[in-house]
Amino acid sequence: MNRRLLAALIGLGAGVLLAGAYVALLYARVPLRPEWVVGGAAAIVFAGAVAVFALVAMDRPSYGGIRPTFPLNEEPATRFIFPFKGGDLLQIVARADMSVGEMLVRFGDAFKTPAENMTKPISLTIKGSAKKPFSTITLEQLFLALKPFNLQHVVLVNDKDDFVGYIPGRRALKEFAGDKPEEKITKFIVKVLADPSAGGVLRDIGGITRDDTINETDTARDAEGKVWANDNVHGLVVHRHLKPIGVISKVDVLRVNAGRP
Repeated sequence: MNRRLLAALIGLGAGVLLAGAYVALLYARVPLRPEWVVGGAAAIVFAGAVAVFALVAMDRPSYGGIRPTFPLNEEPATRFIFPFKGGDLLQIVARADMSVGEMLVRFGDAFKTPAENMTKPISLTIKGSAKKPFSTITLEQLFLALKPFNLQHVVLVNDKDDFVGYIPGRRALKEFAGDKPEEKITKFIVKVLADPSAGGVLRDIGGITRDDTINETDTARDAEGKVWANDNVHGLVVHRHLKPIGVISKVDVLRVNAGRP
């Protein structure tokens, strides 16, 4: 039932109750004093006041007490974290000593067929090396090969699989398979892998730096504190034993905390 209608009915009921008592006195031929007549009018005013009070009470937010905090590896937080591995993800690993053909060979002819026939989202991990820097040309060829497909994640790690940076897949294709790809690949991937302290540039393209991380056992409230601490943060990479396992956007961090007073 509409809250306004319900409030009106509550007020009307209160007024009818008092007015009914007044009429009952008349029916019983009980002598009525002038102040009693005034009281009848007051019943109508009282009914209106009750209606307003009822409406305010029903419209008041109900939080049900402070929600207990919960870790990111439990529901409902896990619903907002997009994993880098598992499920239906097609996982590609690119190393500096590999050609594009070697990076994709394990998937057979999947990338030779029309993109609409290969609907699996792709997670690309680009692994740096202390011995050999990445070739910008090789990465350019890789992103051109992936352009027609659903690239979801680009994760940058060092040779020990420690997290270095993250770039959303769609933004990566826009930047690295579009205009001036060599310059952008060098700036946002090659140089960042060589010097992770330069990873702050990733935020310029909606990426996440190695400072924007959180442990899966930390709470949703901890995550909220991190994204509010820096307006430039686009999201957080969730790690397990210092290894990246998924990403949660800034918007989703706020959503998972919604409803807590």
